[in-house]
Amino acid sequence: MTLDELKKDWESLAERDALGAILTDASKTRGRWDVAEFMSTGEAEIQVVMGHLARLTQPLARRFASCVGVDISPQMIQKAESLNQYAHCRYVASSDARLPFADASFSFLYSNIVLQHMPPRFSEQYLREFVRVLAPEGVLVFGVQDSFAAPDISSRMVRVRHVLRIRSRIKDALGWGQRNMQMHCLPEPIVRRALDPAKVVDIQLTNTAAKDFNGKLVYLRQPPTSGYMGKQYCAVKQP
Repeated sequence: MTLDELKKDWESLAERDALGAILTDASKTRGRWDVAEFMSTGEAEIQVVMGHLARLTQPLARRFASCVGVDISPQMIQKAESLNQYAHCRYVASSDARLPFADASFSFLYSNIVLQHMPPRFSEQYLREFVRVLAPEGVLVFGVQDSFAAPDISSRMVRVRHVLRIRSRIKDALGWGQRNMQMHCLPEPIVRRALDPAKVVDIQLTNTAAKDFNGKLVYLRQPPTSGYMGKQYCAVKQP
């Protein structure tokens, strides 16, 4: 898969049901998300994240003087702009592996349920880009899927199907409908290598791999016994 193919996938998803593609709650698909309810999940997610970070670093402001959202899909950007309520918030469409920002441009970066849907070679590139555009002593928070747990024979077969994705590959090759959102893992050693010279200060297990994830971010006490294991990293760029 290339970035152009990834862009095409998300353009298709945005055209059909942008909000349902972002939060895949089965009860809200096919245009059934209420916009106010959808937006409130983002507020709740940031409250969870910021509340946790306050224990790890110097207190972070709940609001920022400026904010920039980035997406590979121009249609997703158009949807975000239509919902924008803040003059100091803007959106940028970018399908390049290099982010369209100067070095050390941002004091805080946040990414969730994004990197897990792109092949590792691209998510690694974006992690390096996050560090590049992060200012010294800036904070980066992002989520990835670390691994896939398969405790027994039946779940091992599920794991094999996830790895091979035979059905999806056949449909893609024959051009039957849109591509499915694929899940990819990025193990911790690779993450740490990509983040250098930023320092990882915290790692939390999350529920973000759930098929019906509806924006209600939860930190888990124990890793799941089966399925994907989501991790949220907090890293600080060294001065």
